[in-house]
Amino acid sequence: MKKLFSLISLLMIAAMILSACATPEVKEVIKTIEVEKKVVETVEVEKKVIETVEVQKEVPAERAVVRLSGWASSPEETALLQGLLLDFTAANPDIVVKYEPITGDYWQQLKTSIASGVEPDVFYMDIFQYPAFAKDDVLLPMDDLMAREGMKRDDFIPSLIDAFSTDGKTYGIPKDFNTLGLFYNKALFEKAGLKEPTDDWTWDDLKAAAEKLSDPANNIYGLGVPADAGRFPIFVFQNGGMVMSDDFSDTTLDTPAVAEAAQFYTDFRKNKIGAIPADLGEGWQGTLFGKGQLAMVYEGGWLIPYLTKQFPDTQYGVVLPPAGPKGEGNLIFTVSYSISKNTKNPEAAMRVVNFLTNEASQMKVLESGFALPTRISLKDSDYLKSNAASSAIFRGALDGAKPFMWGLVGSDVNDQMGKALERVYLENQAVDAALKQAAEVIRQKLAEAK
Repeated sequence: MKKLFSLISLLMIAAMILSACATPEVKEVIKTIEVEKKVVETVEVEKKVIETVEVQKEVPAERAVVRLSGWASSPEETALLQGLLLDFTAANPDIVVKYEPITGDYWQQLKTSIASGVEPDVFYMDIFQYPAFAKDDVLLPMDDLMAREGMKRDDFIPSLIDAFSTDGKTYGIPKDFNTLGLFYNKALFEKAGLKEPTDDWTWDDLKAAAEKLSDPANNIYGLGVPADAGRFPIFVFQNGGMVMSDDFSDTTLDTPAVAEAAQFYTDFRKNKIGAIPADLGEGWQGTLFGKGQLAMVYEGGWLIPYLTKQFPDTQYGVVLPPAGPKGEGNLIFTVSYSISKNTKNPEAAMRVVNFLTNEASQMKVLESGFALPTRISLKDSDYLKSNAASSAIFRGALDGAKPFMWGLVGSDVNDQMGKALERVYLENQAVDAALKQAAEVIRQKLAEAK
């Protein structure tokens, strides 16, 4: 074809030279050459089109699709997650992540989707709900996938990664967490002539400070002691007790260690050096702390942005919960990224989870102020060094902390703990009797769950 085109080109040159003086016969030859040139050009174009089509037939591999679901805590937190997913897409063009937040009753909708076989590939898993999902065998063991991604369990705070592990297998990578810290009002401490709390405080220090800080005549109390299953258990741990047996087959609420912790806890209100929110006309002790009516409260990192927004003038500090007779103790509130056992793209799903929990992404989570990172390497980050309150909440997961999780009947356990404390507070029931009554109900629920 190239030779033919060269020949025609030479003939055209000759034709141009002769055209001025050409005879009709010569002109006819020139016309014929021009026609043949157009034919050749057309063939060349068609050839290129065919080659292009053939190239396009070599379609790249289909992009893996990973569906990710969670609840939307706030517009700001959702924006943070979406930003991380954009970063992931830029770094992993072979994977499409579809973020599908669930509104309304998250757990009911998730369970329904699993039962129908249409669940997302990756979804949030709260530690409180984890036992039921692990029992139903709907979560994918992640250890082999973690190894392929270069992830190690040691990369994460032990108490967090262990919380989502069963029988030596990992079923969730913790995405963030909270613990409880002792928040204290600096102005009230100064007014009482007290030194501010430290991480070395004990129960004795806590009680002594509450006595000096309390001013019942002006509705000011030293410590908030709500009938709350999300606060009271740390006193149990600090006294060497447990809420449930190790295998969650029985409750231990009616043991001496728990009764002693409950007596210490409820005596604050009995002796008018502590109060529950209802005593002061509120539903949450965080509001009372902001108002200056509770000098000390046990709360998590969620109190920090609340105070910044609602009570910006309140000067406060945060330290680790004071140690009890048996040492440190704390509660861990955490959520993981877990993968459905039925996912069709396990490798791609694991890549998404790895990216969202790698050090760079976790650093963005930390700097956002919404939650704390689960990577152990970030405990010495500049951010935590310059944010004492967040640092105290972070360090709370390192020693003596246990997951906020009581097995398959966890909701019943929470309910009965709260009711037991309420009976002590509002009905003057003896601590031992209140806990025994709670334990009996829990054992009944355990029997029903078998």
